[in-house]
Amino acid sequence: MDKLTKYIIALAVTAAVLFIIWYFSSIVIYILISAVLSVMGRPLMTLLEKLSFKGKTMPTWAAASITLCAIVGLAVLLISLFLPLIIEKLNSLSNYNINHLVSLSSEYITSIETYLSEHFSIDVKMLGDKSLQDSMQEWFSKAVIPTINGIGSLVNGIVDFAIGAFSVTFITFFFLKESSLFNDGVIILFPNRYEENVRRALNSSINLLSRYFIGLLVESTIKLVTVGAAIYMTTGLTFSNSVIIALITAILNVIPYIGPLLGAIIGIIIAITTPEATANMGQIVIHISIILAIFQLIDNIILQPYVYSSSVKAHPLEIFLVILAAGSIAGVMGMLLAIPAYTVLRVFAKEFFNNLRVVQKLTEKI
Repeated sequence: MDKLTKYIIALAVTAAVLFIIWYFSSIVIYILISAVLSVMGRPLMTLLEKLSFKGKTMPTWAAASITLCAIVGLAVLLISLFLPLIIEKLNSLSNYNINHLVSLSSEYITSIETYLSEHFSIDVKMLGDKSLQDSMQEWFSKAVIPTINGIGSLVNGIVDFAIGAFSVTFITFFFLKESSLFNDGVIILFPNRYEENVRRALNSSINLLSRYFIGLLVESTIKLVTVGAAIYMTTGLTFSNSVIIALITAILNVIPYIGPLLGAIIGIIIAITTPEATANMGQIVIHISIILAIFQLIDNIILQPYVYSSSVKAHPLEIFLVILAAGSIAGVMGMLLAIPAYTVLRVFAKEFFNNLRVVQKLTEKI
């Protein structure tokens, strides 16, 4: 068999594998989520396996069961704490009178119109036939209200979520119980002569991604606690509203760079639709903006260099460029998956293409 035939067969097999992955994308997602959870639970699993009682160590299946129970228990705890608050907020948003919000903000909008007119000689009527207040009301009616009303359709995904949760739990147990199961599943996709290279690459990837995901979890937890406490103590918002805003900003914080901005926008929208915003909406907006800006500064200087640089062994500028490229290709989802995917690619490139100078430079810290 000549080289051309081998290349054609290799390309055909690769195309077939990619098609299968695309066709069964939901199952692939379950497997990847389970792999991530097993990576995050590996430290506890290792600790439990080291424990001994009367000279006997804990069976692997027992350690895996306890670790899985800890993961599920943490998820259930978080859901039980935050889901009632989220449902309550969604109900209040779905019944919120947008015209009331516009009337509350009319004073601030009028001040902006006056400021633009006096200091920059800008007539807001020149920007269109409508005033800022009319434009804002129209934007809310066309963009925000349908979005809020569409939230109710998420209820239809409960069955899919239940199936996904069961599938992930089932798969995670076996990934914990048999630590090499995921690796072996990937290795069989490669020729036998590359087995050692692939195994080393997978072990290195798992090590780096484990530190990355744990660092990301710590970063989001710190933001949830600090931002929630600061908003509650300085803005006059209720505890539940403060927690919801902090939770949204902490979740969106996992999306590099654009996530904090989206979280701030959504958080401010939630804040100004609360009853507490009736009397001092401007003050609440200013306080939340300052709190989020201060945390973001701390995050950029202290937390993100550890999560993005120390954990995945890459320069912050390198990470930034990768995120920009991924965002231009696949939008927000691309930005979310950019760092894990880039980490895996770097590790595999080091194993298979280390003779290239650019690969040597990009992987010298791994």
